[in-house]
Amino acid sequence: MPEQPEQQYPFGPPVPPKATSNRPQEADDSGMLRLNPLYMPLDDLPNALFMKGREGAVWHYSVVEDEHEVDGAIEKVPAVMLGSEEVLTVLAEKEQNSLLAGMQEAARRRAEKNPDEPAVIPTKEDLEKGINKLGHPTIAAGFTPNGETMVRKAMISGEVHVFPSKNLIMINDKSGRYMSEKVRPGLDPQEAAKWGENVRRLFSNHFPEVTVQFQQIKTLAPPENAAVAQIAKSGLPPAVPGAVGGVPRTDAAATACPLRTDPPTTGKVARR
Repeated sequence: MPEQPEQQYPFGPPVPPKATSNRPQEADDSGMLRLNPLYMPLDDLPNALFMKGREGAVWHYSVVEDEHEVDGAIEKVPAVMLGSEEVLTVLAEKEQNSLLAGMQEAARRRAEKNPDEPAVIPTKEDLEKGINKLGHPTIAAGFTPNGETMVRKAMISGEVHVFPSKNLIMINDKSGRYMSEKVRPGLDPQEAAKWGENVRRLFSNHFPEVTVQFQQIKTLAPPENAAVAQIAKSGLPPAVPGAVGGVPRTDAAATACPLRTDPPTTGKVARR
């Protein structure tokens, strides 16, 4: 199928992820791409998982093309896929301890069945290494006809910060794999801001009673992107011009980049 012109991609044209050699954990023992532990489409997300979950939980998203049959014809439609590179910010302490206890018990059973092999009982550090840092390709993942996972192209991708106490969700475009200069050379930041506003609307439609904001970070020029990223990293909602009583504005200017009033300036495959 020929590529659609860029203007037909309200979430940005799909691109393959930037290649990297420092994410070996994204491949399983057979060399296939791992699925993110929290892999799910936004359409299937129970709202309570976000808004009754941990304060400051960090989720990640990628917008991908899904194929659906419409009137006997296959059409490609955008779909928001969710996961997390920081799963332990999503799981409560009790859930983390339960997961670790389950892993340790499974290791003990393996050791009992194989007494000649050295027993390896996983630690909390092993848990973190095993389920954290599974990047955006494990969230945008697709499947071959025989059910094997495969690396898939993605449109806008980034982080989702959740603040249940403030009834607030903040999304951004912070993805080195799908939003960097290397995979989107010469990208106009104002075009990227439009993609961000469009994905913000998708989240807002799914969470109609929640304030949803978009922060533009990755596709801004330094040092502006670094300043926005530092606030996002702090885990605190930014101070938004025009906010009343700590409630962020929801107009287009605020959602495109809540820390700026001037137009953005031009800035600068996953392994199986």
